[in-house]
Amino acid sequence: MNMVIQRIFGTSISGQSRPEVVEKRMPIDHIRSSLRQTLHDCIDVRAQRVLYKIDMAKTAGDLWLLRSDLHQCIAQVHSERVAAERINGLIGAFRGWLPSGQLTRI
Repeated sequence: MNMVIQRIFGTSISGQSRPEVVEKRMPIDHIRSSLRQTLHDCIDVRAQRVLYKIDMAKTAGDLWLLRSDLHQCIAQVHSERVAAERINGLIGAFRGWLPSGQLTRI
């Protein structure tokens, strides 16, 4: 089971990761700020709900799962293309937190 968790999240059950991976990680608060920034011009109720979810997310994996919500908010204000560009621009923030195979573009 431990190997499955390590493979999916890049960490062990105890929360320890390889030291070289940990050093390259962007702090969770910076990831959170990056996600919030993608919604800087989205002010409707849906965007406010997504901002709340961003604030309540506990892990980088939780934040990664909010990409669809971010995409919907941005696409409503702008377009699918702009939404995809912004979401794809966030991939680098998750390096070291998630397996590279999971860091796919929209």
